[in-house]
Amino acid sequence: MGIFDALTTAVSGLSAQSFALQNISGNIANSQTTAYKGISTKFEDLIGANLPAQQISGPVLASSTPTNNVQGDIQNAKTSTFMAINGNGFFQVEQPTSFSGNQPVFGGTNLFTRRGDFQLDQNGFLVNGAGFYLMGLPINPATGNPAGSIPTTLQFNNNLIPAVATTQIQYNANLPSQPVTANTQTGVAGSNLLDPATFAANPLVGANQSATVTGTTANLQPDAEALGTGTVTGLTGATTLTSLGFVLGDTISVSDGVHAATTFTLGAGNNSITNLMTTLSGGTANVAASLNSSGALQLLSTDGTDLDTLTVSSNNAAGLGNIGFGSGNTIFQPTNLLTQAAVSSGQTLIATIGPSTTTITFGTGVGQVATLAALNTQLKAVAGANAALSGVVGNGNIKLVAASTTDNIAITGTFTPTTFGLTTLQAFPANGTVFGIDQTQFLNESVSGGSITAYDGTGTPVNMQFRWAKIDSANLGAGHTDKWNLFYNVNSNATNTQSAWVNVGQNFTFNASGQLTPPLSTLTLNNVNVNGQSLGNLALIFGTGGLTQFSNTNGTVQVNQLTQNGSAAGQLQSIAVDNQGRIVGTFSNGQTVPLAQITLANFNGPNNLEQLDGGAYEATADSGPPLQNATGQIVGSALEASNVDIADQFSLLIVTQQAYSANTRIITTTNTMVQDLLNVIR
Repeated sequence: MGIFDALTTAVSGLSAQSFALQNISGNIANSQTTAYKGISTKFEDLIGANLPAQQISGPVLASSTPTNNVQGDIQNAKTSTFMAINGNGFFQVEQPTSFSGNQPVFGGTNLFTRRGDFQLDQNGFLVNGAGFYLMGLPINPATGNPAGSIPTTLQFNNNLIPAVATTQIQYNANLPSQPVTANTQTGVAGSNLLDPATFAANPLVGANQSATVTGTTANLQPDAEALGTGTVTGLTGATTLTSLGFVLGDTISVSDGVHAATTFTLGAGNNSITNLMTTLSGGTANVAASLNSSGALQLLSTDGTDLDTLTVSSNNAAGLGNIGFGSGNTIFQPTNLLTQAAVSSGQTLIATIGPSTTTITFGTGVGQVATLAALNTQLKAVAGANAALSGVVGNGNIKLVAASTTDNIAITGTFTPTTFGLTTLQAFPANGTVFGIDQTQFLNESVSGGSITAYDGTGTPVNMQFRWAKIDSANLGAGHTDKWNLFYNVNSNATNTQSAWVNVGQNFTFNASGQLTPPLSTLTLNNVNVNGQSLGNLALIFGTGGLTQFSNTNGTVQVNQLTQNGSAAGQLQSIAVDNQGRIVGTFSNGQTVPLAQITLANFNGPNNLEQLDGGAYEATADSGPPLQNATGQIVGSALEASNVDIADQFSLLIVTQQAYSANTRIITTTNTMVQDLLNVIR
């Protein structure tokens, strides 16, 4: 019955090639399906039980061979939630069994897929194009680690992260070796430094200091007695007055304005310059007469008060001119506050230190002040003043220091403060702060150090502003170093004695190489409060070499890093897949936070998985259970293409067509042979 066996075998061949054609057709149809795994066809011959010498080829059986372990190409995608697996492994997914109140209900059956075109649905689930819901491990926001080990269906809906208070500020900067402030004067050494004498309260680093008012720009002449010098030189003690145009009986008088004038009368034996000097020096007026090195006659007041004015007169004007005291050179005033117009008689200086007020009146009356010496004495005697530190300094600069570290100083009156170098008339105990009244001065003597938004415990934003002030410079010579102070703003609307800026309490000293000496990596700011918002204690982290001092032609601070670790509360805005296989959320506060870890499953027999619609698979006994040992890497914003090779499928199509045609020829031939046999019988 070999003819009929041949017919049966040919029919099996037709069936097998039809099966192969069906797989080829499906592969070509799904060549653009995301993560589709092509199905190959394998053929198995069926041999009947015969002796070896009598064995014949039998029918053929076709079966499928999956290619689940063959990866397709990874292609970039614009959707941030799309993902692909580079390597082995499968996404773990679930499919809803029903919906309740528009919410999916899952039956607890885990499925697996390579299809990664996941997008958020209206309920916050990540669903791929075939309707499968992604599973993974939620991440604990406090630890940053996955919560648990059993994957669950991931949902991201109205995620809110709480506010995080700022506790650290990372700060790296280069300070200019020569800062350019608003007060900097080209070519004037030290004009770019902060001068604490121009502040109502010394803002520099140091222990609390008493309130101090110090003048810095006075340019007064020192006290001096009246001195009259004749314009005629070459005189000697033996020079006779008659030789200078005087005649016997002429008189020369000198008055000090206080006592009776001293009068010299020319006589026969009283005719020399020596006779004149002796009479004038020994008379009732406080005056001493002498010849200077040029032979000019000098008259010096000897009252010791720097107040007397000397006046020279004579009944012989011509002769008086011949000894150097002609018209315009007969009245000589002392040098004091009144004569150099520093003050006017009757003007006052009123100093209030703490609860006490002292009034100093300028003039020549009893108890009044006309000289720098008298002013110095009066300042030391001001109620509440530190006598040892107060007084007149340098060329008439007034200095008042409170004896108590708790007293304030206020200066008023009708005098002109700038005459005595005063630019500020109020002073307060120094505590490392810049008051509102000093804010303009401070801004003019410092440079910006950058600003950053920090957050308190409720997520309220707080603007932290920094400024640097250089307080000493090595360019000033021996004994000086490059030293800075750092301040931060605490009240942007400060006025009067309200604190506007606070010193961080640290001197920053740099060596000749521009390195901070000694090194400082961290500085704690205690009880920071900015514009009424409390930030508590903040750590300024400079790190190693984070602060330097190198030349900068702009004279500004170059901030290289200024970051902080706090944030406001945030609402989830979008999600994406990172290169660590995590779902990360971008929140309204600008924070990017890991939300879930995508888990990949692997199988010992991946080609034995049961294929379902939509590119999903279900575990079978032959595939083995899912294992959590997949080594594949998740690639975000990418998709895996089908692994079908169109050219290969067309080649298989040709072969299948030829094989199918050949089997039809077998059937035709067998039919002819059967007809021939029937014809023999007939």
